[in-house]
Amino acid sequence: MATVRGEDIVNTARTALGVDYVWGGNSLTSGVDCSGLVQQVYARYGISLPRTTYNQINIGASVSPNKLRPGDLVFFDTDRKKSGPDHVGIYMGGGKFIHAPRPGASVKISSLAEGYYMDRWLGGRRVSGVSADPSSGGGYAEEVAPRLDAHELAETYGMSYAFFKSQPELWKLLNGAVSAQWTPERFQAAVKNTSWWKNNSDSVRQSQVLAKTDPATHKATMEAARVAARQLAVKMGAILSEKNVDQLAKNMVHLNWQEAQVQNYLGAYVKFSSDHVLGGMAGAAAKAIKAEAYRNGVAVTEQSVLNNAQYLVRGLTTMEQVQASIRQQSAGLYPAFAEQIKAGASIQELASPYIQVVAQELGVPDTDVDVYSPKVKAAMTRANAQGQPEAMNLGDFTQMVRNDPAWRKQPGVADKTLNVGRQVLADMGLGF
Repeated sequence: MATVRGEDIVNTARTALGVDYVWGGNSLTSGVDCSGLVQQVYARYGISLPRTTYNQINIGASVSPNKLRPGDLVFFDTDRKKSGPDHVGIYMGGGKFIHAPRPGASVKISSLAEGYYMDRWLGGRRVSGVSADPSSGGGYAEEVAPRLDAHELAETYGMSYAFFKSQPELWKLLNGAVSAQWTPERFQAAVKNTSWWKNNSDSVRQSQVLAKTDPATHKATMEAARVAARQLAVKMGAILSEKNVDQLAKNMVHLNWQEAQVQNYLGAYVKFSSDHVLGGMAGAAAKAIKAEAYRNGVAVTEQSVLNNAQYLVRGLTTMEQVQASIRQQSAGLYPAFAEQIKAGASIQELASPYIQVVAQELGVPDTDVDVYSPKVKAAMTRANAQGQPEAMNLGDFTQMVRNDPAWRKQPGVADKTLNVGRQVLADMGLGF
């Protein structure tokens, strides 16, 4: 078999630069995928290669990264869900390779020093019959590993040169690494040992890098976070200043705050509006708390309602826990009905017979009477002669209501009283 120069393989591959990625594509002009690019380029020189990456990696001999030369194949494991090679390219020399990266992209040149490809490196293969430029002795010279400059070394960690320059500690480390020509592995280990790395979470580091490497994207990300922060504040009933909005957005992006952390932050800013109402989730919670308190005959202050609404938004309590606390207070205020309250009855329901007596005897709508009415509350919180809780029976309660001067002013009450007196005299054998 005639020997093919690796440089010629590379030059042919270059003709496909800019060609669209097409899954299963085999055309160097209208569309290829990664293994199709490799197969078609080698086919131009009469070298038949398998169609898929999984089979191509079995061709030729293994080559270590520092021994690569133009025309060698480089393989990567880009899908961690399954083992084996998922991507292949053609090495060009100088740490670069040409490949068809993914759907939506086109054939391009990338660097083996990029963090993404370095982390996913699987191996290099040298196809039989492909050589580098012959040396003066007739042999084939191995390519000398390229000297990494500051830009390339920075990129081995997926960070830009501009970012390293913005961090004094990392900038000093980068210059020292370039001067001593550290390997990428040694440089990465040194980065992980810096104070910057140790004192910042992964999300903070990523955000800082993005701000310097792609400021437009970082700006758009922050603005989207501000919009989300404002929307969440309205939803939760929190009132935020622009400074608060900026801080929350920063925490969402830089610290990767999850829902619970965002709600906890917003809970601290749940407050009454200028017209003394709560909005959003806090407002709904406040209404539910007030309704539960009314049903159970428990008086709650506005501050108590606000506190509980804040706790609910922050996730420090649940509505079930708030309701249970209100019922417990109700049982303490109305001890004669404690068992019924604990069983789920509301004090307003238990007060219904007393309310009906007041409404009927005094001629008022039953909607104007509730457990807070003095007569009703007195009857339901009464204690017996022994000091034990004992609600007033309805007969005694009716008589107590009739002792109210308002009762005598009701239409027909005088006639009812006279008829009752006559019946009593008749029962005694006396008449008139």
